[in-house]
Amino acid sequence: MVFGLYQCRCSIILTSRNLTWPVERTYMNLRKLILVIFTLLSFSVIAAEEINVNYSYGANHTTDFSSLRVSLGIGAVTDDRGDNNPNLIAEGYTAEAPLTDIVRNSLIQGFEHGGAELADSGADMQLVGRIVSSQLDTVDRSGVETLQLTIRTNIALQGRGRTIWETTLFGRGTAPVEDGMVAAVHAALDRMIRELVNDDYFLIEIQ
Repeated sequence: MVFGLYQCRCSIILTSRNLTWPVERTYMNLRKLILVIFTLLSFSVIAAEEINVNYSYGANHTTDFSSLRVSLGIGAVTDDRGDNNPNLIAEGYTAEAPLTDIVRNSLIQGFEHGGAELADSGADMQLVGRIVSSQLDTVDRSGVETLQLTIRTNIALQGRGRTIWETTLFGRGTAPVEDGMVAAVHAALDRMIRELVNDDYFLIEIQ
């Protein structure tokens, strides 16, 4: 009888231990998963390099904006990329200011280069923007390792309570890797401005 009770007691203890092992393994696996996620997030933050874009329009478009038939203002540029860091340019690089501010400033410079007198408020028409995506690739161009940055921005001309004209600019800039990311950003913004000021349908609405 005593032997039978001993067997029963051992069976209960073993069964109890067998039930706790899966729970312990699940807990340990959960801890490992949390540690991996935390490590990856920490690495992505550490790996992001902050650069000083300090953009100044240096191209030479020839579009004349000195005698527009309407007053024009540059409105807000918003970020629709869904990233928590507004200063993100593309994976691995952040700027000294939000990308929306950099894009808006480049648009202003592009028009002022053509002689435009932009209105701060009360303009007949307003140009607004929305950054859709920004992507950085490393490509081979004639044997030269090259950074290729594409900033895709939706641009809309608004006035009289409606959207008058709209397009998406594919500001794609390239620069040799040795020239650095700043050169690629400048090239992308130059290309974006060139696409806009050479758009015949846009010019019809304001000139």
